[in-house]
This record gives sequence, C-alpha cells and structure tokens, in this order.
Amino acid sequence: MGIVQRDSFRVTLISYAGAIIGFLNKVFLFTNFLDTDQVGLANLMITISLIYAQVAALGSRNIITRFFPFFNDPGHQHHGFLFGVMSLGMAGFTIATLLFFGLRQPFAFLYQDSSPLLVEYALYLIPLALATLFFNIFESYLRCLYRNSIPTLAHEVILRLLVTASISLYALNVLSFPGFVAVYVGAYCLPAALLIMYSAWKGLLSLRPRWSPLLKRLSRIMFVYGLYLLLNNLSGFLLISIDSLMVAGMIDLGATGIYTTMIFMTSVMLIPYRSMVKVSGPLVAGFWKARAMQQMRDIYQKASAGNLVVGAAIFILLWVNLDSIFQFMPHEYTAGRYVFLMLGVGKLFDMTAGLNATILSTSKKYRYDLYFTMAMVVFAFLANCLFIPLWGIEGAAFASMLTLIVFNLLRIAFIWHHFNIRPFVSRQIWVPLLMAAIMSLSGLVGQMGPVYLDIVLRSAIASSLFLVPVWRMNISPDLNRWAEERIRKLTGL
Repeated sequence: MGIVQRDSFRVTLISYAGAIIGFLNKVFLFTNFLDTDQVGLANLMITISLIYAQVAALGSRNIITRFFPFFNDPGHQHHGFLFGVMSLGMAGFTIATLLFFGLRQPFAFLYQDSSPLLVEYALYLIPLALATLFFNIFESYLRCLYRNSIPTLAHEVILRLLVTASISLYALNVLSFPGFVAVYVGAYCLPAALLIMYSAWKGLLSLRPRWSPLLKRLSRIMFVYGLYLLLNNLSGFLLISIDSLMVAGMIDLGATGIYTTMIFMTSVMLIPYRSMVKVSGPLVAGFWKARAMQQMRDIYQKASAGNLVVGAAIFILLWVNLDSIFQFMPHEYTAGRYVFLMLGVGKLFDMTAGLNATILSTSKKYRYDLYFTMAMVVFAFLANCLFIPLWGIEGAAFASMLTLIVFNLLRIAFIWHHFNIRPFVSRQIWVPLLMAAIMSLSGLVGQMGPVYLDIVLRSAIASSLFLVPVWRMNISPDLNRWAEERIRKLTGL
C-alpha cells in the first residue's frame, strides 16, 4: 500500500493542478468566448476520438496492465512486449480508420441537421484518435514501470495549458475559429509525443522486434483477452458518452455544449478515483498472480472509502457555490443546474464503487464484465430515448445517473458473490446523509456579500460541516492518517 499511497497522492496533486487549469478553460474561457455550439463541438470531438481510439487499440491498453508483469525484464528488452503491443495498436488503427471512412455518410446523415459543425470538422478525429491511441499505450506502459507522474503531468497540466493558449489566441482574434480548431487538435496530440520522447530519453523505448518464447506462449491468450477487453472498453466508453452523443443528435450542438460543460464540472470529482486506478491497476494484476486476496480486499475497501470522502467533499463545494459559478458564465448555462446534480450523484456512486472494474477486468472472469457492460449500453440507449424527449438535457442526465448506479451495483454484486470481497463498509452510509443535510441547508441561505466573499464563506462553512464529522467517524483511515501527518509536519507537534 505504500506505493499506492505515495504515488496516488502525487498523481492526485498534479491532477488537481490540471483540474484548476481545466476548470478555467472549460467553465470560464470556453463559455465566454465560444458559442454553445462551438463548445459542444470542442468537447464532442474529444469524446468521439476516445471511442475511435478504443476501437483502434484492440484492447492493447488492458493487455499491458494484465500481462506486462510476466514480461517485465529490462535485460531482455521486456521480451519484445512494447513492439508487439504497438504493432497491434497500429493494425487496429488501420482497421478503425477504414471503418471511419466507411461510416462517414451515415454519420453526416445523423448529425447534419442538428450538429452541422461536427460534420464539417469530422476529419480532425483521425489525428486525435491516433494521438489518443499512442498516449494510452505509453501511459499504461510507463504506469506498469511505476512512472506515474510524467503521463499525468503531460495530460493534466501541459495539455491544458496548451488549450488555454489556443482559446486565448482565439479570444484575442489572433486565430479564426478554423485556426482555433487546428491548434486545439494539435494541443491534444502533443502529450503522446512527449511520452514517446520521455521513454526514449530514459532508455525505455524497446521497439526492437523480438519474438521470444514467452511471447509465443502467451500471444494467443493475450490476443483473445484483448478482443474481449476491446468490446468491453468500447461498451464502457459508449456507456459514459452515449448521453452527450444522443443530445447532439436529438436536440442540437448548443444543448450539447451546456451538457458537456456540466459533465466537465462533475468530472473534477473523479480525479482521486482516476489517480487511484492508475496506480493500483498493476498492483491488482500482481495480486491476482500471487492469489493475494487479503491485499485485494484491503485495497478495494480503502479505495472506496477514500474516493467517497474526497469525491463527496468536492461535490458539496461545487454545489453550494453553483450560483456563484453561474455568475461568471452566460445565462443559458444555468439550465444545467439539475444536470450537474444528477451527473454528480451518478459519478460519486461510480467512484465509490472503487476498483470493481479493475478487479473484474484483470480476473479470470473478465468476460462477464463485457456482458454487463454491453447490457448497460443497451439500457443507457433506451433510457436516453425515453427521457431526452421528456426532459431534454435533464432527461439525459437522469438516464446517465440511473445507468451508472445500476451498472456498478451489478458488478459489485458479481464480485462479492464470486470473490467474497466488497468495497463498502457500514460507516460509509453517513457520508450521503451528511451531504444531503449540508446541501439542503445551503439552499436556505441567501448570498452572503459579494460573490468572491460568498464563495469563501460557503466553502469554509461547508468544508467544516463535512470534514470534521467525517474525520471523527474515521470514514477513511488512510485519509485520516495522511491528514494528521500533514498537520504534524506543518505545526511541528
């Protein structure tokens, strides 16, 4: 657990620095200098490129996490593992790109009336997807070598500073909108190049073809595993992006701009969860190899408790200050209030479920995760078809919340039944009750002075009302110890 605690806190610190930059970009710069349909285009291009890259990867990212411990041998260049995975990724990208060109006409037919900008700039999805593919491969590779900080720094900080530069140049009329799109896409391509250069600099870029006996013995197993995980990851990405894609198709790109902005605001909550997954993935794979179920249970429950506390704290701070945040945005974004609420509840439950996806996808029963995910994609599609016509973007948010809760409950129950481990402990029930009380009280209090003073006062009061009881109830012993150590270092006591 020492590696997880040290690296996850470091990665989380970098991620929060990036989150601050990203928050300024998406909530203030994008909303004030781009029209809502342009915001929708910028956000949806990234969403679609992630799906494109998942198809192209053919499960290579998960192959690295699951099988690299068997190949980890620097003296023999990891038995040609990186070269094999990159070859698989390039083959998948070629297939995915041919599929992309084959589907351009149906894509244009679906979005031409509601989201014409998306059709106009569709070709930019190709370099975005290629860069995403290479970033994912090298991030997973470096993560397995316990080099977690550099990929996080490249994606969370450097990328977002480049996005700040691109929107600033557009705001200053240095770039036209087509120029902004080109620079914006270029910014998303740079982190992949940085990871490749870093790997080369550290002598980790083992691209020499090497068909070792180990690779021969495991290649078929890895390929079958990769195909299952391809379908699983693709289904997973569709599950979390189908709402925004359907809003663009069933309403318009302007509504998508509001909806995806709320998605970004709630995604700040997921930073500790993503950091924990990045650090814990290789360890979970190692626990399966060693049959270390007690360590698996410990990391599962500690991840759940820590993610619940941090995620709930962020959600409370955002919710009690939501009116103040809206004052810095155009008025039309206030339509996203209850979108934010429902998306936040769904994502909080998702991150509290802990490492269930990682545990199941690296186990011998990884196939069942695919069945659950594919069923939930169908569920999410039907839910969006039902609720978007009824409630618009709020209907999409409700469908997303419902899908995330049902999806995670199914996986938790499956893992509990087959492996006798679960993420929750009884004292965690106090957290949502405490959240509901604080959020309700906040709604009864009017604005307390100027907007900046109101933000400071609300944040201080809400933090105290939440963190003190959580600390006293010892909801997350790991976080309590970490906080107490930091307090001792600061005070000298």
